Amino acid sequence: DFDNNIGGTGSVVKSGDKTLTLSGANSYTGGTTISGGTLVATNVEALGSGDVTDNATLELNTGGDFDNAISGSGQVVKSGDKTLTLSGANSYSGATTISGGTLIATHVNALGTGAIDNRASLLLDASGQFTVTDLTTESGGNTEIGAGSTLQATTLTQKSDSTLTINLNSNTTAPVIHAASQVSLAGTLDITGVGDVLDSDPASTDDLDTFTLIASDKTIAGDFEKLTVAGMDADLADFITVDGRIDDTGKQYELTTALTWYADRDDAVTDAHGTFNLTNADGSFAVNTVLENVDATLDPASATGWDGTSLIKQGAGTLILNAENTYTGGTLISGGTLVASNVEALGTGDVTNDAVLELNTGGTFDNAISGSGQVVKSGDDALTLSGSNTYTGGTIISGGTLVATNVDALGSGDVT
Repeated sequence: DFDNNIGGTGSVVKSGDKTLTLSGANSYTGGTTISGGTLVATNVEALGSGDVTDNATLELNTGGDFDNAISGSGQVVKSGDKTLTLSGANSYSGATTISGGTLIATHVNALGTGAIDNRASLLLDASGQFTVTDLTTESGGNTEIGAGSTLQATTLTQKSDSTLTINLNSNTTAPVIHAASQVSLAGTLDITGVGDVLDSDPASTDDLDTFTLIASDKTIAGDFEKLTVAGMDADLADFITVDGRIDDTGKQYELTTALTWYADRDDAVTDAHGTFNLTNADGSFAVNTVLENVDATLDPASATGWDGTSLIKQGAGTLILNAENTYTGGTLISGGTLVASNVEALGTGDVTNDAVLELNTGGTFDNAISGSGQVVKSGDDALTLSGSNTYTGGTIISGGTLVATNVDALGSGDVT
């Protein structure tokens, strides 16, 4: 351990096969050359203010911002438990190993051009494209791509129990990662900022939107074992499922949003269910997709208890159904408002209404309506209620014409 303070305009040369540690806050300006062995810097200012020519091993066991330019054929090792930032435009061609702590690269050339072996924590955060040869995240390691940054690599390897974190924002371009040779996936994929790249309103198709996270010129090997979105398991999402999948070509890993009603149709990690829970009283969500019975072969009841044929509306917000839906298992409205803008929006089953059912449509509505809730007729069209209904919450006619062709069509409550 050489802790003498080194100043002046001269250079420092590390030669020989042994390991030398510089621990002082040095101020020399002539640069540093590592021609043999290992030079360990335990102070971010240990190598003065000049450039570093690394033709052997440079070990940075320190924290702070290291902005000396690093060139040469040697390798760089980040050790210790501190957080170190590399902010320079580095050109070294040897490997980079992160064995401890966190290494942050805030310049697209900060990590040189060699292979990267991440055994701890690595953050690529330069709002540009990083170009490296091979990037491997070992078990227990976490590689993070900052919002607006992308990665061009020859190979990408995520080992079991590793984590790949991708932060997205409105400036993110697809794909976030491109590998010219091989991608091997395992461990956990953690995504933030999904709302900035995926559109989930309105629900016009089973798959609402798709964004390519990883692209490979060859078939992707393996898959992530777990997907989390903004720190939450994807299968905790409510009626919109955020999911990841390898596409049909086998060469792209895509992030998707879809109605959870159809989640299992793409072998999603989320099991399909028919509950729409809108907790915000001022919020609303419009579904244009046709809601049909989920294929029995998908066995939706295995994980969620859903029968694949029924819809539940929960929460204080408003759900709007616009399509001619064909589900047969009935509708339960336990909170908020369910708006049917199509006379066939509620499928063919009975309706249990314990909140508000708004019928903004025309035609003949013959589904049986029960429950303690209220029925509202809105819009300009003429609607006929033909069923023998038992709901008790009353009826409001706010627009158009409501025709009752059954003496019990309006339930037992008052009519306004």
